[in-house]
Amino acid sequence: MKKFTRKVLGVILTTTMFIMAGCSATAPVKETETKSEAAAPAETKKEEAKTEEKKTLKIGFTVQNLANPYFVAVVQGVQDYCKENGIEVTIHDAKADPNAHINAIENFIAQGVDAIMVSPVDQIALEPIVKKAQEAGIPVISVNQKVEGSSALIALNEYDYGFAGGKIAGEWMKEALGGKGKAAILIYPEIVSLVDRGNGLKEGILSVCPDVEIVAEQSAAVPEKGMAAAEAFLQAHPDLNVIAGINDGGALGAFETFAAAGKTKENAAIIGLDATEEAIKKIKEGSMYVGTVDIDPYGTGKLAVETTLKVLESGPIAETVKIQMVPVTKENIDQY
Repeated sequence: MKKFTRKVLGVILTTTMFIMAGCSATAPVKETETKSEAAAPAETKKEEAKTEEKKTLKIGFTVQNLANPYFVAVVQGVQDYCKENGIEVTIHDAKADPNAHINAIENFIAQGVDAIMVSPVDQIALEPIVKKAQEAGIPVISVNQKVEGSSALIALNEYDYGFAGGKIAGEWMKEALGGKGKAAILIYPEIVSLVDRGNGLKEGILSVCPDVEIVAEQSAAVPEKGMAAAEAFLQAHPDLNVIAGINDGGALGAFETFAAAGKTKENAAIIGLDATEEAIKKIKEGSMYVGTVDIDPYGTGKLAVETTLKVLESGPIAETVKIQMVPVTKENIDQY
């Protein structure tokens, strides 16, 4: 009996130890499973954090000269579009200095922006720095004038643009002066492509009024320069009838000089390009500022950012993204 009892106790003890051993073996497994289950949400949180940490797109834009009303409107279009779409944009005013462009692009590269937009003062001077940006993996988009090596170009045909403004001047001279008179041109040869624009202005006038005398031309792209140029024109040609400018900036300055000299809409006219707000206002007033050509600078700013986004998504764009032109005179000013 004692032997039997010892055997039973032995079996019970062995079974108990086995069960305890089994429990001891399974505990770490349960602990591992618990850690795995706890880790899953943590990994999910990490992925969510990565998504949240997805960097804001950054664009740098270096502009020719913010003393020019056209570029003020372009920049406003850029800023508004970027704000609407959660894009961080840095605006730099080169103040007509190619070296300032170069320094700005150097800084943009150092900052690691995603893309650079440039409206160049000197296309040739910027080629090396644009190449450097491209080598750093940062696409460069040219606005208005092309820098070789850019990933895209937003621009118009410069000669046609000038010709459209010249035709407005010619039509006014035909109607008001019988197709005769004297005209002067505000040019801007500092930018190579704008030579074509100036030529277009002259030939646009002569296409309507071949007997008009083009008596002078001078560089002027901002109001102060336009005023000074007009003063020089009037000193040499007091009977000057028309000044046609490569932009509204210079032409608006010329307008002030003409007004101060006593010129009136009966014997004088100013024509610009760009359809800036001030130019539109003067045309609406029925002043001697009789015309401009609308290339929608505000819309061009938005178009520049849209084009930049396409380049970032799909790569370089070979064909020029064209800016449309609409002559603006008393005939259609009510649309503005």
